Amino acid sequence: MRIVLAVLFAVLSLVHLYACYFKLNRLRAATKPGLLLLLAVFYAAYAPLWKPTVFLALLFGMAGDILLITNGRQARFVVGAVCFSIGHILYSYTLYYMTGAFAESPGLWLPLALALPYAAAVALVARGLFPYIRERHLRALMPVYLGLVGVVNVGAWLTFLAALRANLQMQAFAGSLLVLGALLFLVSDTVLACSMFMRKPSRQFLGNAYLHFRASAAYRRLYAVLPAIAAEGVSFYAAKQLKSAFRA
Repeated sequence: MRIVLAVLFAVLSLVHLYACYFKLNRLRAATKPGLLLLLAVFYAAYAPLWKPTVFLALLFGMAGDILLITNGRQARFVVGAVCFSIGHILYSYTLYYMTGAFAESPGLWLPLALALPYAAAVALVARGLFPYIRERHLRALMPVYLGLVGVVNVGAWLTFLAALRANLQMQAFAGSLLVLGALLFLVSDTVLACSMFMRKPSRQFLGNAYLHFRASAAYRRLYAVLPAIAAEGVSFYAAKQLKSAFRA
């Protein structure tokens, strides 16, 4: 059954990339949530240390994809972004507390040092996008969301470094996948934010920004979304072993 799910995930990934490249929006609207659903099923069935926070984060990500892919009003976009934000909070909780990586940190200086480049990147992106965003709630939501993705990145680095210090090769490999997946999340979501908002200031969000999101999403997903999903699934599956390994 594990092989069947893996093959099905690979086939669905190829179909999704095909739909993205040729802008088959209806097919893409079905395949993208389907990928997250398969990933959640695979995690629930085969993760050695099943954590409800990871499973719920995957479901929130699927809900966010459905809300952003389907046509709708601006409120649907905001709710979708909130779903993604909740998912990132759950991932962060898992990384910081449930794997024990934060407790293994040699001091507060390490997470702060890791956070500095991400904070600078988020500040730079926010500064560049603010002139293009007139809606106050979107101006507030965008940097907060990217900041949450940065927090996930810091947690991934702490997990990876904790495994290295413990000389756990397999866990270190899993941690490296965590870092890769988190970085791809940050890159893809930053590209999405720039493609949506870097235009002449306008209050007609649905008429311009959302349609531009639909047009640019294919190219964004071709180089970012599938690697991010793959890295996320493999790394979180393997990283569940870190908690017991670090505390053994």
